[in-house]
Order: sequence, then C-alpha cells, then structure tokens
Amino acid sequence: MLARSSLTLLLCCTSTLAAAKEPAQVAAAQAPVARPLAARNVEPANQPGLISPGKEPDIVPPDYKRDWRTEQRFLQVGTGVSWALAGLGTIGLIVPLAMLGRCNNAQDAGAMIDCSQERRTAGIMAPILGVLTAAAIVPAVMFTRRLVKHDDRRPDKRRAAVGVGAGGLQLQF
Repeated sequence: MLARSSLTLLLCCTSTLAAAKEPAQVAAAQAPVARPLAARNVEPANQPGLISPGKEPDIVPPDYKRDWRTEQRFLQVGTGVSWALAGLGTIGLIVPLAMLGRCNNAQDAGAMIDCSQERRTAGIMAPILGVLTAAAIVPAVMFTRRLVKHDDRRPDKRRAAVGVGAGGLQLQF
C-alpha cells in the first residue's frame, strides 16, 4: 500500500511535467501561414557581400531552435524535480533514523527517557521516504541522461572536425 501510494505520487508528478511540455509535433503539424510575396524575405542568391568574412551564416531553422529550447526546458525541469524529490526523500530518511539513533544512544548511556514516539515516527517515515527516494532516483537518472544527450544535439554547437584540404590535414573547430 505504501509503495503503491509513493509510486502513484511520483507518476502524478512526472505526468504533470509531461502535460506541461509543449509538444513539438503540434507545432510541426500546423501548416505555415501563407504570406504575400511582397512580405516574404527573399534574398538574391548571387549578391556579393552578404556574408561577412569569418562569420558563418545561421543555417538552422528557427522552428528547430524553438523546439530544441522547449525540450531543453522540459528536461531541465524534470531533472530538477526528480533530483529534488530524491534529495528530500534522502534527507527525510536520514532525519528519523538519526532521531532514533540519538534516542538509542541516550538509553544505552543510562538515561530514563521514553523513545516510543521516535520509534513510531521512524517506523512510519523511514519506509515511506525510502520508497520515495528509490522511486525518484530512477527518473532523475533518466532525465539527466536525456538532458546530457540533448545538450550534445544543440543546434549551434560547434564540433571539431578533421578533414583533408589543399595543404594537407585540416583541423576545424
């Protein structure tokens, strides 16, 4: 029952994140709005001086950049929420067990104190938060892995390339 409740809570959080994401398919499925020919930005192909030396033109479509940023935000939020839940679960697991350990150490030292409330709290909270921690670490690792892979596909990311040119091997950054 406890595990089912924790997993239901985690599923609710991740499905809320998924619902908040703007689907890229909807933006791509919408037909582009037709503009009159005079309003379009048409550049002549053979006009010298349009590209300044040392600066490459931006060939990545704006829709791709927008979809990439939307996916980036979704993955960042998912990663943050998942790791925050895992951290809260870990802290919440440690605190009741530390209270119980301090109470046990006091009783071992000969103090006459009643630890029934601490034992009850630790007995209830430790399994709940242990399951929350275990259930939150899985999506946290998955979101982190997806975020790293997504960063590698950044539209304006420059990569080093080795090629053969007129003077021999070329290393381009």
